[in-house]
Amino acid sequence: MSHSPKPPEPPTPNVQPSKRIWRYILLGLAGLLILGFVAGLGTLAYFLRDRPQFDPATLGSLQATSFIYDQDGNQVTTLHGEQNRVPVSLDQIPLVLQQAVLAAEDIRFYEHQGVDLRAIARAALANIIEGRYSQGASTITQQLIKNTFLTTEKTMKRKVQEAYLAWQLESEYSKEQILEMYLNRIYFGHGSYGVQAAAQTYFGKDVSAVNLAEAALLAGLPCLPSYYSPVTNPERALERRSYVLSVMAKNDLITPYNLAQAQKQPLPHQLHGFTPGRYPYAAYIDYVIDEVVSRHGFTENQIFNGGLKIYTSLDPHLQQQIETVLTDESFYPPGPDDQPVQAAMAVINHNSGEIKGLGGGRNYDGRRSFNRATQLRRQPGSVIKPVMVYGPAMEKGYSPDDVLVDEPVNFSGYAPVNYDGQYRGPVTIRQAVAQSINIPAVTLFKMIGPENGIALAKNLGLPLTKEDRYLSLALGGFTQGVSPLHMAGAYTCFANLGAYRQPQAVTRIVDSQGNEYTPVPETRQVISANAAYRMTEMLVTTVQSGTGYRAQMRRPVAGKTGTTELPQVPDFKWLKGNKDAWFVGYTPELTAAVWMGYDHTDAKHYLKQIYGGSYPAQIFREVLNPVLQDVSVQSFPQPEGYVAARAGRFLGPDSSPYSPRAAVKPQETVEVEQPPTEQPAPSPPPAEPLPPLSPKPPEITPILP
Repeated sequence: MSHSPKPPEPPTPNVQPSKRIWRYILLGLAGLLILGFVAGLGTLAYFLRDRPQFDPATLGSLQATSFIYDQDGNQVTTLHGEQNRVPVSLDQIPLVLQQAVLAAEDIRFYEHQGVDLRAIARAALANIIEGRYSQGASTITQQLIKNTFLTTEKTMKRKVQEAYLAWQLESEYSKEQILEMYLNRIYFGHGSYGVQAAAQTYFGKDVSAVNLAEAALLAGLPCLPSYYSPVTNPERALERRSYVLSVMAKNDLITPYNLAQAQKQPLPHQLHGFTPGRYPYAAYIDYVIDEVVSRHGFTENQIFNGGLKIYTSLDPHLQQQIETVLTDESFYPPGPDDQPVQAAMAVINHNSGEIKGLGGGRNYDGRRSFNRATQLRRQPGSVIKPVMVYGPAMEKGYSPDDVLVDEPVNFSGYAPVNYDGQYRGPVTIRQAVAQSINIPAVTLFKMIGPENGIALAKNLGLPLTKEDRYLSLALGGFTQGVSPLHMAGAYTCFANLGAYRQPQAVTRIVDSQGNEYTPVPETRQVISANAAYRMTEMLVTTVQSGTGYRAQMRRPVAGKTGTTELPQVPDFKWLKGNKDAWFVGYTPELTAAVWMGYDHTDAKHYLKQIYGGSYPAQIFREVLNPVLQDVSVQSFPQPEGYVAARAGRFLGPDSSPYSPRAAVKPQETVEVEQPPTEQPAPSPPPAEPLPPLSPKPPEITPILP
């Protein structure tokens, strides 16, 4: 019996392990993609669930009045968005202006559907490279949506809502309709809304007559109207106009010849058909508008057209008194008729940091004028000494009774002088402050370490630059200068026992949707309470028996005078006079700073025998005295556990003929028989640069005596 051969078994499949692994990886990735897609849809749905309703009627409505309230919640004024708006159709707007706006804001406007993904990618890359937020990618459609329906909240949720509503807007309206709505709604500065009002305000002409250079200027304004204003910031406006023109040329909207000709055109230097706002307390309201934009994240368009309710710390009684005094001819010296002497004032509640009143100038003329209380930049003279020299000295353990020598000195070529050319020999720090003697201030500034004074000044918000590194800082030799608001804010730390709050006027903002924004100023202890109180004691002496005696009231007053001489330039070679006069002081309730001078100082317009202790001190008294007349008299609060200053000691220099080991007693110093005269800080060229300081100013370490 034969057996057939056994059939061969089929071959076993050869499945490679690597293929199996890749299969699992692909399945996993697919699952992740699906999960991510679902999660993305869920997030998108969450972001859009409470989006504002797209209401075409809102786009057509341009009326949204904003309200400003005082410290008691009483309405002060309204800001009407439509006050200076003349709507026009797109066919009335010249093509060159339409193209300029697209070049400045959204060059691909006719190519996207409301959101420009290419611009978003470009902006993101630029921001990553620069390491900061330097470019945005909002289209004109998105800007229209943001200004009409949304808040200024900078969140992903708001951006998603903005993008969705922009897409919806593009679905409902044509590009021409969207551009027309944008050009009629956007804010161009100086109270002008829409291109027609802007053309009339800046050029005194109908928008249809605008040329290329004018179109480029207007197109550059909406992003930052005040910053690029050709009237108040011509250099920035010129730079912005050149940028818009270059973008137009790059995109073949104009020829190189057009570009060159337009760049030669002058900027407008005055406003046409512009009527200052009729709201009361103009200097204060103008500052409120600036603060809302610069510090609280709102746009000027929202202020004038967004239906905001802005609550402030304005004290109407105080503000009215400031304006009454600053317009009174008797508080000014006589001067030429062609340019009056000016003055400005800022008043702060140092306990809260709230700005209670501002005086922008003599007969301040209203909306968005040059506000001297906040925008002025002048050298402070001797009013800087408590901040830069004496406050830090008290912090480091010096005593008001320590003795310095008022004698000729020379610090490697820098030789400060006293205004009267006299030298008083040994003087206490208290006497040097009260009589505003220059040489002891510079000497002590060098002793304590200038970096300590610079650090305190920066902590108090004073605008020092990298170039401000010389001993002349002790006498107010700043590069940029300061405003009355700067100086009033700086002195609040002495009145408030060493605590500083950045001054602010706005206490609360409620938008048209009922969302509330409450700014909370940061509070920080910049010097010890003991050091601040000793500084107050010395400044009280300055008012009682020193250069500030004209600021005396029937209540405690502390203060300091300051005056700056005419610059040492050929125009003033044979003249003796001053450029600026200051008084900064405080009571237990309020801190105030007063400046006096000319807007444009020249050989015919300068202060003649006018010092900080004269008219500025009188203005301080005449404003605060009636405002506080019904307030009970209080003493300056003494810090808890206050440690009395030690006895005075001789501080040197050892080479001085007054330098025997036995310290000169304070009562042996020279007394001034008549009320002393303020000594203006001289303005020599900077000398003896200080040693390099660290990029971040060092903190002042409290050292109690």
